[in-house]
Amino acid sequence: MKRFLIRLAIFCAVPLALLLPLSWVVDTGLKKSGHFFYSEWGDIFGGRIKANMLFMGSSRAWVHFSPTIIDSVLGTQSYNLGMDGTSLDLQFERLKIYLKHNPAPRYIVQEVSLNTTVVRAKELPHYEQFLPWLNDADVWHIYTEKYSNVSPADRYFPLFKYNNQLVLLKEGIMSFAGHGMARAKVRGFQGQLLPWDTSFDDFVRLHPSGYALPIEDSSLQLLQDYIQFCNDRHIQLIFVYAPYYYKAEKYITNLNYIKGEVSKVAALHQIPMLDYTRNYLDSSQQYFYNSQHLNKLGAELLSQQVAQDIRRLIH
Repeated sequence: MKRFLIRLAIFCAVPLALLLPLSWVVDTGLKKSGHFFYSEWGDIFGGRIKANMLFMGSSRAWVHFSPTIIDSVLGTQSYNLGMDGTSLDLQFERLKIYLKHNPAPRYIVQEVSLNTTVVRAKELPHYEQFLPWLNDADVWHIYTEKYSNVSPADRYFPLFKYNNQLVLLKEGIMSFAGHGMARAKVRGFQGQLLPWDTSFDDFVRLHPSGYALPIEDSSLQLLQDYIQFCNDRHIQLIFVYAPYYYKAEKYITNLNYIKGEVSKVAALHQIPMLDYTRNYLDSSQQYFYNSQHLNKLGAELLSQQVAQDIRRLIH
């Protein structure tokens, strides 16, 4: 029996001796990769941002606000932390992690998307973005709370979390060796050179009479908590509604009610509100790649306008 146990221990130890350093190489490589999932998280955990203005929100922040343009007008050092597919709860968690590794900004410009501010995430979008940092307690909390396929082996068994992720394994190794992907984003912003797609037409076919976004009371309370969190740290919030393609607005049947509820919260806390949903940009498809998102041209024009309006607010 003793001999069997010794052999079993050797049998297990040999692959672990190989997997542990390989897992470390992949994690380390991805943390410094320019890959879409990892460039901003790498800057956050590396404490490399040190911005005095952050842009927060979902993809409607990520593809709409150019720090390069905004800084050229305001003289700020800004960074875009928009997270694709996320609602306010996950954006809030990202901010908390950010502040553990970077100094607090003077301003946060929060894009208050209608479908991300009043709902909570049921699932974790792009769960792969968290994999290199699963040993971090805050990331592990997010991962276990929001990802339905979570397993303790993801955190504790070498490389298990990269099961069926050969592209990420390769990128981690290549990046570790100094040959990883170059960044596609500039301080978190990525203008989209995409033509108008069919998603709006598809939505209209599914909802010809329109659609009411579900409003959760807990989400409005979360918005209050988010505001209080920023106030406690002397961070000035600015709320922004980015444009929607004008034909899409009538299909959100409770649009005005939602905007009204968010506006009440903003007024209660004296938060400036910049509303671009009745903006010249919203009238033409040439500025959009779908009804929710501006293309690169539209985003650059919006960034110029946002910068000018913020300058009037803070100077």
